[in-house]
Amino acid sequence: MFPLFSHTESEKSLEFYKKNGFVALKSTLPVEYLELMRKIMLELIEEEKNLVKNPDYKDYGFLLCAPYYADKYPEILEILKNKEMLSLVESILEKWFTIYLYSNNCIPPNNGVTKAVRIHVDTPRIIPEYDYILASIILLDDFTEENGATWVLPASHNQETPPTEEYFYKNAVRFTAPKGSILYFNPRIWHAAGTNNSSEWRNCLILAYCKPWVKQRVDIPRFMEHINKENIPEETKQLLGFRAQTPSDFSEFYGGDKDRTYTQPFV
Repeated sequence: MFPLFSHTESEKSLEFYKKNGFVALKSTLPVEYLELMRKIMLELIEEEKNLVKNPDYKDYGFLLCAPYYADKYPEILEILKNKEMLSLVESILEKWFTIYLYSNNCIPPNNGVTKAVRIHVDTPRIIPEYDYILASIILLDDFTEENGATWVLPASHNQETPPTEEYFYKNAVRFTAPKGSILYFNPRIWHAAGTNNSSEWRNCLILAYCKPWVKQRVDIPRFMEHINKENIPEETKQLLGFRAQTPSDFSEFYGGDKDRTYTQPFV
């Protein structure tokens, strides 16, 4: 069974992460919320496929920017208020981290795969002993060997050359865990999604976090320009990158808190 730590075991989970390059925590998310998000994600992958209209579209099962849909589904932003989920992120990246990526990975049933089935890392850059990005997978279904639980190769985050397929599948562990569990991992770790041999979609959210000076995968604040942000808490807007935007004029650089677009300390 894949080791799962509780959110109160902060020292043990952090020690495990530093040694292995990943760690998994038990859920603190309501089952009703997980089921709702599962339904929303399955609707949105079809909506995004129709929205992109690209014959070479290879990202079926993924969303480019989940917060883009927060006007229709405000529940998408609710998860960013979960302090237990964010506490480990803060212990690794320190304060003022922002969202690098908010997406999902939904694998279709009946021998279904996504592009994540290949053995890969999520970033090509290695900075020894320094964490500037942290990735996470939030399970919206139980992860089992049958439905394509993710493979992770322990302590491989400082390994530049890809492992052979034989070595990887002999030494990797599978993230089999109940829905709501969260796998945090160094994006340099070698990992791979499995094949979904079940009769149902296998679903999870993907949230990656970064230091505030790291450029986001997409410009989330601009992706959300069509959304009324009046009722979005300041803490959530900070996470989404609204307080880490590069200034574009004098007022955004020299102005007060209301005008400034970059208010993060240099960490």
